Amino acid sequence: MSPVASTSTAALTGFAAVADARAEALEKRREAKQKEAEQAIETLKQARTAAKDVQKEMARRKLEQIKQRIAMLKMTASMDPEGTARQIAALSRELSAAVKAYAGAAGSGGGGVSVDASAAAGAQTLGAGASADAAAGAEDAVAGGEPVPAAEPAVATDGAETQEGVGQDDKPDTAAARAAELYRQIQSSPEAQARERDREARKAEAADAEDFLKQARDLAKALKDILQKVAEAAKAKGEKGREDVEDAEKALGQLTQDINFAAGSMPAAPVALAA
Repeated sequence: MSPVASTSTAALTGFAAVADARAEALEKRREAKQKEAEQAIETLKQARTAAKDVQKEMARRKLEQIKQRIAMLKMTASMDPEGTARQIAALSRELSAAVKAYAGAAGSGGGGVSVDASAAAGAQTLGAGASADAAAGAEDAVAGGEPVPAAEPAVATDGAETQEGVGQDDKPDTAAARAAELYRQIQSSPEAQARERDREARKAEAADAEDFLKQARDLAKALKDILQKVAEAAKAKGEKGREDVEDAEKALGQLTQDINFAAGSMPAAPVALAA
């Protein structure tokens, strides 16, 4: 090799090494920025979750307080029908406020859209590696003449292998094992595990919301029962008594609407999809 050719080869080799080093440095910076973004998203999600949990806990405590006050009201209702009607109106409005507060924390309001969208974008970026690995495995299987079946290979009743699309040298059990391994890799990926944790969290949140609404409905029914018992006596007291009963009935009607609206706005338990 001439000196000129040798020098040119060395120069090209040097340029290639520099280019590779620069590409590697850029990739590391990209990965670092992506990791920082993911950590920021996770911090925001945790802060939002903590705030929601505090709001829901306060609403639950309010329900417990109302429950205790209703128990006391039952014992004194007959002694002061008018005062009882006024307390029913007040308790109904307090219960409505608690239901709205809980629904605001448990519901999928607009405050969480941006974080969830960013998290989804990050998940797509993170999933690129796993998807590429799975695709590469599938391509290898196709290149080798062994297609990846969607189900277990069919076996004829006479013992002959009849799986359509399998080459003469292919082994159905090998293809099925490869498909199972690819599926296992996808399911065990960090993205799949994160989705499963999210599904379990939403399932628990839905169960908690259902329990809260049940307690709210039970308290609303208890207030209605008390009002029915004192309504006639309160009305007999005159115009003021009738106004107190009407105000209580109005507050109870609004409470029923608030509970029904909250039931429709709260998240339902996620449905597990078959693989």
